[in-house]
Amino acid sequence: MTAAELATRLKDARRRGDWYDFHCRNHDDTEPSASFSDGDRGIVFVCRSGCSSRDVSEAVAKQLGVRVADFFFQRQRRNEDAPPLTLEEFAAAKHLRVAFLAEHGVRQERRGLQLTYLQRDGTPARQQRKRTALSAKDGSEWIKGAGSPIPYGRWLLDAAMEKGELTFVEGETDSLAGWYHNVPVLGIPGAKMAKVLATEDLRAIDKVFIVQEPERAGAEFVAGLAARLRELAWSGSAYVVRLPVKDLHELHVTAGEAFAAQWLAAQQAATPLQFQNAATSEPELIREGLDLALVWPAERIRFALAAVRDGRSGVTGELTVTHAGRRLHWGAFSLASATARETLRKKLEQAAPDVSWGEYLEEVCVRLTAASRDGEPIVELTGRPTAPTLELMPGFLYEGDITLCFADGDTGKSMFALAIGVAVKSGVVLPCGLRCALRLPVAYLDYETTRDTHEHRLGLLSAGLGIDPPAIFYKRMFRPLADEASALAPELVRRHVGLVIVDSMIFALAGGEGAFHEPVTAFYNALRLFAPAASFVLSHVTAADARSGAPARPYGGAFAHNGPRLCWEAKRDLEVTDATAVAFTCTKANNQPRRPEPFGLRFVPGPGRITIEPFDLTEATATVTAGASVTYRVRLALARGIGTPEAIAEDLPARLDTVKRTLRRLRKAGQARERGDGSDTWEIVS
Repeated sequence: MTAAELATRLKDARRRGDWYDFHCRNHDDTEPSASFSDGDRGIVFVCRSGCSSRDVSEAVAKQLGVRVADFFFQRQRRNEDAPPLTLEEFAAAKHLRVAFLAEHGVRQERRGLQLTYLQRDGTPARQQRKRTALSAKDGSEWIKGAGSPIPYGRWLLDAAMEKGELTFVEGETDSLAGWYHNVPVLGIPGAKMAKVLATEDLRAIDKVFIVQEPERAGAEFVAGLAARLRELAWSGSAYVVRLPVKDLHELHVTAGEAFAAQWLAAQQAATPLQFQNAATSEPELIREGLDLALVWPAERIRFALAAVRDGRSGVTGELTVTHAGRRLHWGAFSLASATARETLRKKLEQAAPDVSWGEYLEEVCVRLTAASRDGEPIVELTGRPTAPTLELMPGFLYEGDITLCFADGDTGKSMFALAIGVAVKSGVVLPCGLRCALRLPVAYLDYETTRDTHEHRLGLLSAGLGIDPPAIFYKRMFRPLADEASALAPELVRRHVGLVIVDSMIFALAGGEGAFHEPVTAFYNALRLFAPAASFVLSHVTAADARSGAPARPYGGAFAHNGPRLCWEAKRDLEVTDATAVAFTCTKANNQPRRPEPFGLRFVPGPGRITIEPFDLTEATATVTAGASVTYRVRLALARGIGTPEAIAEDLPARLDTVKRTLRRLRKAGQARERGDGSDTWEIVS
């Protein structure tokens, strides 16, 4: 079956170039999040919400009443009389330019193509690769010569040395896709050919990424490279990258211009590889919030412990055991109980008798007990940051950190928060420079309204921005966040959520008879479990602050204000009646050279849409920027045409000597000047 034939059988399939978009059958889908197209060996399925290709294909096959095997093409090798594979044909199939392939040593031969292997000095390797079919499995062979094969791309390692970083992929096509996007890649010719890697290939390399493809071959590829790195006594850091599609070339085909963002997201989600002990099949410890998992990739064995508790009987939790993708056990389990281990061992050996489950269980119980009690490891500070904090939205949202926006009721906080979520998920630019550096999934945790309310707002905002509504994860919340976070964090990690919005803080706090700071600090500690996702929290102000109109602080006292990295006060200008006009003033910005300047937004209602426009704060009521610095408010007064120090002091209001001192400082900075007519009147320069 081909993609075109499948499209005729799926009523919701819509063609987009070489691809067909349709609704994924594995989850609720408000907009088409899955696609399929013809690949080298059959129909390729992709789900942008995180489902594996296998899961999507199985769901479609079940709906249509066919076999998954029906989605694969009959392998057809070129016969001797068939025209040879051409460079142009190869380029079109791989979505690469002919000139690019030629620059990287892919050249036309009489019976097909030669993929050139070169040494570091540019001299040809003794063994070269010949391709006679689009798929390597259908037509690929070594042009034999003296000596052993070498990695593909050894002659391009200077770029990797400059960056100190290298990515390992399997085969030539993935290597070409990586080089096309300026990713330092080294191709291992086959899943079991890690021995071709040499010490010279790792010179000046501190970090490596290994792209693991699905199925057993992918696990063997990782295990083989782990063993080889150990043999070479390499001392850098290694990480395993799992892509939302099969391999790097398929990501190149499906992602298009979004390749860089999706590749960065995959790198950030990569799991460390314990390659030092790979020869003895060292397991990999994975943390997902408070949930733990111990995985043997090569053996495809996984023990996952959720709802972890440490009490008088030791560490307990809900243990799930899977082998080769098949769940063998789920249930409550006490890691310290020898009786529980023996009972589980017998059950597992009945399900998979070829595995020594007793040894695995002993290792799991010891390691997961230690992991649940150790928390974050103790490390040494060296003055050399391992990685800078990602600015998800420069000046506003930061990876793993909390941004708080507080205001009185009916200010437009929830509308603003949803607009921020739309910008992060879709990449659309909001007014006033609110630009997301990386498109990521967003989760909205709602304590105040309902799903229908946000569905309606999302549609209106998206229409106003001229885009289709992006898929945003939504959860109606009832219990305090501190009680929900341990179970919620692993789910957000699995969905690769990069921004968590909490609406709002006061409803997310736990009650109790203790001091008020205890539920506040518990709330902020719960948010830390969502890292590396950024958190955007909405909060309220006290009734007294709301009545006074003076600069306010979030409800909850000093702890509520000091917990986040950035705090923004939002004030609505009630004199603007044709829109919800809001001024945003930063009242706190940790680890910033200076506070971001205030900005304003107008949410303008219209037929079937809400348009977001800039709100010129020179036209705003002075009280909405009362929380800004004196320097900013003096500049704002000058921009309004208020020129004398006395008039400015009355407008702010502020002390006259403070205003005069600020004006002199602005003059020195070249931002204000006296008119020179003897009237003691000032004007703004920039």
